Amino acid sequence: SFAPSICGHERVKAGLLLQMIGGTEKNLPNGTHLRGDINVLLVGDPSCGKSQMLRFVMNTAPLAISTTGRGSSGVGLTAAMIREPGSRDFTLEAGAMVLADRGVICIDEFDKMGQNDRVAIHEAMEQQCVTIAKAGMHVTLNARCSVTAAANPIYGNFDPSMDLAKNIGLPDSLLSRFDLVFVVRDLTTEEIDRKIASQVLRQAQQRFNSEGRKRGVEQMHSSILERRQEVDMRRTQEATEVFAKGVPRGDGEEAPEVLTVDFLRKYLRYCRRLAPKLSEAAQAEVAEKYCDMRMRFQSGFADLHNPNAENKKPRLAVTTRTLEALIRLATAHAKLKLRKDEVLPEDVQEAYKLMLVAREEDVPEHAAPAAGPASGDEGGDDGDDPDYQPEGQPRGQKRSAEEAFPGEAAGGISSARFRSLQTLVGRTFARLPEQQISRGDLLESV
Repeated sequence: SFAPSICGHERVKAGLLLQMIGGTEKNLPNGTHLRGDINVLLVGDPSCGKSQMLRFVMNTAPLAISTTGRGSSGVGLTAAMIREPGSRDFTLEAGAMVLADRGVICIDEFDKMGQNDRVAIHEAMEQQCVTIAKAGMHVTLNARCSVTAAANPIYGNFDPSMDLAKNIGLPDSLLSRFDLVFVVRDLTTEEIDRKIASQVLRQAQQRFNSEGRKRGVEQMHSSILERRQEVDMRRTQEATEVFAKGVPRGDGEEAPEVLTVDFLRKYLRYCRRLAPKLSEAAQAEVAEKYCDMRMRFQSGFADLHNPNAENKKPRLAVTTRTLEALIRLATAHAKLKLRKDEVLPEDVQEAYKLMLVAREEDVPEHAAPAAGPASGDEGGDDGDDPDYQPEGQPRGQKRSAEEAFPGEAAGGISSARFRSLQTLVGRTFARLPEQQISRGDLLESV
């Protein structure tokens, strides 16, 4: 139901849906502000529907401002000092991010923006305020908005000979401020091409039979002003239709159930009112998943300096902002499920899977809750199962050092203790430039 005119990209649509719901904003007693808005970046090949998904977000959100990277500057996004003609007085004019306070700002062609202009929005994206100290003025403006940006790779298309970080071409200081960085690739397979072609043809046929009228999901392609005028004209106390009528379908297929835009907007508005809190189990799950992502990043960084490593795939940086992003996504998922009181571990697992898919990393097949394997002290779970270790699976050459004492793990320690030893060994090898260490030095470091 989210952007139904675009074929595929289910994970990207799920991320944008969670962005429109958002997390929970926190203002601590010491003055610290923790943002609840979610920032999303779409990086992909041309003609993948990135701009159309941005337009759907812009038309669905109650307050949204659209701009482009080439047509905006740093002061245009934050704030500008303007001297009035005929006098020496300065006036302060708000930029796009200040005007989009409590809303969404959509920035298309984000890679075309200049480096100095991108640096100007760093403060607004994380601190959610714009500080101006010019012309005798010291002003702080609120910019509490979610940022949805779309960009192309550094050379227009993804180069398979380069890694993901070099293809994106954006600094880590900017990428860390985005909670989700989706990679949208133009995959050329016969099944996907036929599915896209059939959907485009069905939409073309629907427009031909509609005789110029906009109805159903096709209303999303009209301008914002036209839609608001239509809403004002028919502002009556009528019940909102849940499912759209006249949705195009294929030959011999059942019509898909697509929610109307009005019902989707009301549902999202109701979800934003909820404020669930992390439960004890969810907090333990967040800590475990964050440690897993840190170990993935450290292992990938260590494999770059190892000539014998099989998988030299550098990953996007994992910082403390990634931990906050995981909490925000889990809270947004709980709001989507209409959970008023607590955020469950399954919400954390879904947010964790979404972040791994966005980063093009391997998702563990069975992401069990943190309390699942704690009941195992028997010899059957002797810790040598290579499938159950989401944090240890992509470590490459580290497993050779961990296999130095598998008998001890199978002898008398639990599986949880064995995984803790694996984590300590992995951190030891991540700090060393070489990949070989003696047993005595390893035991001393552990």
